[in-house]
Amino acid sequence: MMLKKHWPVLFAVFAIIVSIVLDVLAYNSTDTGNAIFAGVITFMFLFPLAGALIGAWYGWRLPQPKKWLIPFAVYVCVILYMVMIGLIFRADMFDVESCLTLGVLPALVCLASEIAASMIAWAVKRMRKNG
Repeated sequence: MMLKKHWPVLFAVFAIIVSIVLDVLAYNSTDTGNAIFAGVITFMFLFPLAGALIGAWYGWRLPQPKKWLIPFAVYVCVILYMVMIGLIFRADMFDVESCLTLGVLPALVCLASEIAASMIAWAVKRMRKNG
């Protein structure tokens, strides 16, 4: 039952696992293209998609104002992911500006989808109420 209510978080965990596998493969390779591929898949596809799913799901499902903290949580989670990857590989893979910048895209996608889903949920609720 809990998995049914919070499946976007499970997708985010899946995205993190896939990105860790891609990072390990890229780190053990001498080809720079592997690192670029892992970065694009992780930060331009998987994490923004996870942010969009989380924002849309909780924007639709949660009527409480605390849902507006979710994009900030997505932002912090991406930054923590980058710090942990740096610690795991014992490498200064990202500077501070990169961490802060790469966390913005998933958070903004999450916020945009949360706003859209909240507006749609509000409109649907209003239409049902008015008959």
